Amino acid sequence: MNDSPAITIADVVQWLHDDGLARLAGIASARSNPLVAYTVEVQTGTVTAFPVSASDAGSNALTLAVDDLPEPADTPRRLVAVGVTTAESVLVVDLAVANTVAINGDQPQSSARAWALQLLLNPEITLTTNCAYLAIAGQPRLRHTFIPGGRTIVTVDDSRPPITSIILNHSENLTDHLDLGVDGTAEMYLGSRFWKLRSVLRMHDETWTELVAGMTVTRHPEHVMEGD
Repeated sequence: MNDSPAITIADVVQWLHDDGLARLAGIASARSNPLVAYTVEVQTGTVTAFPVSASDAGSNALTLAVDDLPEPADTPRRLVAVGVTTAESVLVVDLAVANTVAINGDQPQSSARAWALQLLLNPEITLTTNCAYLAIAGQPRLRHTFIPGGRTIVTVDDSRPPITSIILNHSENLTDHLDLGVDGTAEMYLGSRFWKLRSVLRMHDETWTELVAGMTVTRHPEHVMEGD
């Protein structure tokens, strides 16, 4: 009988934030065609890496055991954990590849906050937003400023162009978008690829207020997983 404790979603997310995101970034650095997303199976740790297109030559997904992952890249780049798929895998998206992405639905700022705090794990990243309830007062790496265009937006800059734009409730149908359901589920569209999520990483107002009140730039983010 195997008495090892069961691996939880929280375990996988913690591993991602410790060095897992940087190890996934290491996969991309060894490939010529860009990888837009990854899934990490909760129970086995198996990683599947997905190129941008599902139909072009060289678009086959790459599957690796967790023990076969490369050494971590120097930073986690712009990788963020988005949520848990219906196949019980944690979905990770590379916002350097999906660099214009919308979050649509009720309270999209809750997912944007979870993404922002993960992006701050990379010391090279600076975030700018025109939305006061997404910024952190006195925090130069997540600052509030005027951005023309009339849309609620967060920009992500790590000095590796192009800059990423995360747009909340975009009125047009962008190719890359996360659609939040009222029941805590979601759908992630990245070009021709699609994932159904049974829960997403979100941070609602009360938790955000408490976290920001005592946050420092070196503190790891804490997330509320909706739907668990």
